[in-house]
Amino acid sequence: PMKLNIQYLEKTAKENPDRAHEMIPRVSSVLIEQIDNLSQIANEFSNFAAMPQATNEKVILNEVVETIHDLFRKRDDMDINMIEPIDDLYVFADKNHLVRILNNLLKNAIQAIPDNRRGKIEIELSRKNNDAVIRISDNGTGIPDHMKDKVFTPNFTTKSSGTGLGLAISANMIDSFNGKIYFETVPGKGTDFYVAIPMMRTDDQLSDETRVSLD
Repeated sequence: PMKLNIQYLEKTAKENPDRAHEMIPRVSSVLIEQIDNLSQIANEFSNFAAMPQATNEKVILNEVVETIHDLFRKRDDMDINMIEPIDDLYVFADKNHLVRILNNLLKNAIQAIPDNRRGKIEIELSRKNNDAVIRISDNGTGIPDHMKDKVFTPNFTTKSSGTGLGLAISANMIDSFNGKIYFETVPGKGTDFYVAIPMMRTDDQLSDETRVSLD
């Protein structure tokens, strides 16, 4: 995703320099945040047992989801859309952990889509009772029945490369702020992953009946 952002900026600079100049602050901000996250991962992760310490704080979940969508959406081979409530949803969590979790889920969703199918991925943020729920849906190959029980265990992967620790680490991170992760899948048609996080109680927290869709 970082590479795609830079390539998109380079292409725009050649075709529309004025537009590229406007894009630089936003693209730079997204890339710097991702680089900071990578640096922290490199410093803290030597193996699965060495989990980084969570630093929970008040987080506006809308902003985290928007950042992830902005990072991944510029692809020619698939459509990555986002739906979010107009009102901000506040959670008490580690922002860096949230970014890593969503990065992993989006990357998995992209890799689950076969080469002969145009990818359709949807990121939805919504409020369900007292939880903020992030749904990441893909139209990929789905998860076979015999693998469903292994999804969040270390060394699980359906890919030919990788450590198979991504979802296991994500599940541990989500536990650190009392959230939960689960999925629904239809083999051959796609998978929906959900991340549910308890919302902070605020006086101005309203329902999310009014929502906007971004693509």
